[in-house]
Amino acid sequence: MVAEGPPKHDRPVLLATKPAAPETERPSPSSGASGPSPTRELLAPAFGAVPLATADPRIAALAFAAFLIAGLIDRRKHPSIATLPLGRIALPALPLLAAAVAIAAISPLVLGGAVPLALLLTGTGLAMLTTLLLGLHDDVHAATAVLVLGSGTEARELDRTVREVGARRFRVVAATDSLLELDALLASSGAGLIVYTDHLARPAVLGHLAATMRTQPIRAMHHNRFCETVLGVVPLDSVGVAWLAELADPSRHALESRASRLLDVVVSSLLLIPTLPLLLLLAPLIAADGERSVFFRQDRVGRNGRPFRILKLRTMTGTGSDWSSPDDPRVTRIGAILRKTHIDELPQLLNVLKGDMALVGPRPEQVRISEELATEIPLFPYRHLVRPGITGWARVRCGYARTAEESALKLGNDLFYIKHRSLFLDLAILLETLRLTLFEKQFEVRAPAAHYVLGRRPHSAG
Repeated sequence: MVAEGPPKHDRPVLLATKPAAPETERPSPSSGASGPSPTRELLAPAFGAVPLATADPRIAALAFAAFLIAGLIDRRKHPSIATLPLGRIALPALPLLAAAVAIAAISPLVLGGAVPLALLLTGTGLAMLTTLLLGLHDDVHAATAVLVLGSGTEARELDRTVREVGARRFRVVAATDSLLELDALLASSGAGLIVYTDHLARPAVLGHLAATMRTQPIRAMHHNRFCETVLGVVPLDSVGVAWLAELADPSRHALESRASRLLDVVVSSLLLIPTLPLLLLLAPLIAADGERSVFFRQDRVGRNGRPFRILKLRTMTGTGSDWSSPDDPRVTRIGAILRKTHIDELPQLLNVLKGDMALVGPRPEQVRISEELATEIPLFPYRHLVRPGITGWARVRCGYARTAEESALKLGNDLFYIKHRSLFLDLAILLETLRLTLFEKQFEVRAPAAHYVLGRRPHSAG
C-alpha cells in the first residue's frame, strides 16, 4: 500500500564501493542480458569461424553468420534463467550446437561437399568457450548496478535476496528514500537501474524518475516487477486484474505452446524407448515388496481444472491421498529408491503423449488437496491455465510442498512460469531437473525470495 504523507527519510546508503561498469558494458535492466559493444558481440562468432577458414573462406563466412545468429537468440532468454546453476552455464551452448548442425547441413550446398567434422567441432568448441568466458566476465565485471529508492533495510534485504537467488548480473549498490539525494547518489554509485518500493510509488516520485530517465541512461522499475524480472517469482499480493488478464491471454504464448508441445512429443517418445524395458525389470521388484499393483493411478487436476488420471510406479502403501514427507512411513523399500531417483515418474511420459501433461509445467495436484488450497489461496486455480508438468519452475526451485504456505510459495513460482514460459525456459528447467535428480535430496530445495512471494517484506523505516 502507498503510505500517506511524507515518509521518514533514511540517510543515503552506499552498499557497494566497487565502481560501476562502463555504460557500454552494463546489462540491460529490462532484459537482464548483457549489453556489449558491437565489436564484443562478434568475438564468439569470429573465434568459431577461424578453424573453418582453413578449409574454405565461404564456409567460414557461413559459420560466422550461424554463430552470430545463435548468440542473438541466446540473448533473448529470460534473465531469471541465470538463477539456475546448470541452465546458466549450459543453455548458451544449445543455440551454438544448433548452429553447428545448420552449418553441417548447408555446407554441401556451398562447397559441394561436407565440412570437415574435426574443424566444425573445433570451431563450435571455440565459440562455446568464448561465450562461457564472456559470460563469466559479465557476472563479475558488467553487472547492472541497482539503486533502491526506499529504505536502507529494504535495500539490504533485496541485496541479500539477489545474492541468495544467484542473480549475478545485478547488484544492489545504494539506497535512499529522498528525492533530494537521488541525483547525487546516482552519480556516485554508477547505478543503471532504480528499483522503487511501495511507499515511494507516488505521483511526485514517479514524475521525478521519468524526468531523470529522459536526461540520463537510467531505467526504473517497481520492486514487484524486479522480483518477477530478475528473481523469477511473483509476489502474490501484487497480482491484480490486469496482471491476470495478461496471464490468461491465449494469444500471448501461442507459438511457444506449439513448440513446447512438439518438444513434449519428441522427447517423451525417445525416453519411452529405454523406459519400457526398465519397467519390465522393476515390475517384479515392486510386486515382491508386498504390492499387487505395480502402477499407481490417481485423479489429479489438469489444464483448465479438468481432472485426469496420473500414472506412476507404486512407491507407497495405501492410497497416498495425503501430503507426503521426507520420512513418510507409507513408502516401501523399493519405493524409497524409485522416489529418490524419480524413476517412479517415468510412466507419466504416457500422460505427456496423451496430452494430459507436459514435460514442463506446474506439478498436478490431487483433486481434494487442490480444492482445499483454492479456498485458502484464491489465486491457486490460475496455475491450471496450462498443462501440468512432470517437472517445472516451481519444482526445481522449491521442491515439494507439504503445507498450504509451501503451496503458496510454489504458486508464486508457477505464476511466473505461466506468464513467461518459453522453449528456452523449458530447456533450462529440464537441465536443472537433471542436476537436482543427480545431486540434491528430494525435499531439500528451498523456495527463493519466499518473503517477497508471501508479502512479508521489511518495514520501510530502516
